[in-house]
Amino acid sequence: MVELALGLGIALNLLFTEVFGLASGGLVVPGYLALHLSQPARVLSTIAVGWLTYAAVRYGLARLIILYGRRRFGVTVLTGFVLHGVCTWAIASAPAPADLRVIGYIVPGLLANTALSQGFWATAGTTLVLAVLVRFLLAALSGVLL
Repeated sequence: MVELALGLGIALNLLFTEVFGLASGGLVVPGYLALHLSQPARVLSTIAVGWLTYAAVRYGLARLIILYGRRRFGVTVLTGFVLHGVCTWAIASAPAPADLRVIGYIVPGLLANTALSQGFWATAGTTLVLAVLVRFLLAALSGVLL
């Protein structure tokens, strides 16, 4: 099921980019989010960490060092990875009733990296639309509402 979700996410992302000119936050992100749409707190936590990563790179690190190309990608993914760890530590040390774990270690960084190019809200919106489409296609292909 994971492989199918990732494949559908990649295909829909490529199609959506060609038709509308908007990219989701990385080729694999819609597939991963689609698998967790039944856990909205986790999806929102992932988007929140993606936004924190975007803000940290755009308004912090990019003002201190020159970031473009592979360097920007690497710094953004690493920042998302670190913020994922900080959130995991904070959730583990606080009594949180909801499941606020972030989805994937590099998903927030991929989301933030695309957001640096086209804007955060356009990226987050496109990613969520594609995740819902992937989820519907998974349900249709499996014959069961997931």
